[in-house]
Amino acid sequence: MDPGKQATEFFARWGVSHEQMLAAFREEFGPGTVWDQRRITGPNRAVLFLKLCRAALGLVTIDVEILKLAVDGDTVLTERIDTLRRADGSIISAAPLAGVLTYRDGQLVYWREYFDAGTFVSKTLVGLVSGLVRQVPGVARGGVRPASS
Repeated sequence: MDPGKQATEFFARWGVSHEQMLAAFREEFGPGTVWDQRRITGPNRAVLFLKLCRAALGLVTIDVEILKLAVDGDTVLTERIDTLRRADGSIISAAPLAGVLTYRDGQLVYWREYFDAGTFVSKTLVGLVSGLVRQVPGVARGGVRPASS
């Protein structure tokens, strides 16, 4: 399969369901695949990382909007916006990034991403706090009123 099409299909599965996202990582990663940004090697560690993100942030899916995609041999360059979502569809964070995926014989072997970590962390913290606030009874429905003096 063409590496550009393979990368596009990989990203598309992230937005279907958490199970599909995990399956995509299990299938795309070989035992020696390196996800450089996160210092992760292999599908088991990639899936564990995603499960930790679900536990910590409520991450269920990631919608990937590919803005630009270029292919040079086995290397795919992407400019995209990743929108991390909870089960209710609310946004944890949305961030622009660039990625480089290298394939060999149809297998992803090396993947690195570039983004503004400060912006991503601040957006994620805002999304995390808003998710926690929605869980407090009354706040989600606007029923909490300030105390009168």
